Amino acid sequence: MKDYSLYYCDQRLEEAEVVELLKQAWDELYELEFDAVFGTWRGAHFEPETDTVHITWENMYCAPFMISIHRVTRVLRMDYPRDEFLQLEQAEIERLRSLPRKRR
Repeated sequence: MKDYSLYYCDQRLEEAEVVELLKQAWDELYELEFDAVFGTWRGAHFEPETDTVHITWENMYCAPFMISIHRVTRVLRMDYPRDEFLQLEQAEIERLRSLPRKRR
């Protein structure tokens, strides 16, 4: 089962577009033979200067990595996530953990 939940999502992105990009990123991960059971999406970050969405993925086998997708051409590039992306995601994870259980 594909899970498209994120810890962090840039508010400038519409949900439908994020889901579409996550599906494209998932297809790439599937081609690389990553198993969804052992990983999770972390965040979707928008870079307006390049019109690119950066999607981070974390798994139990290696360091987090990032799939960057241009919004117009849909060209995909693999890379390691920037520190500021990981910091934004970690802050959101900590915020969620600090909420009372019923508000999570």
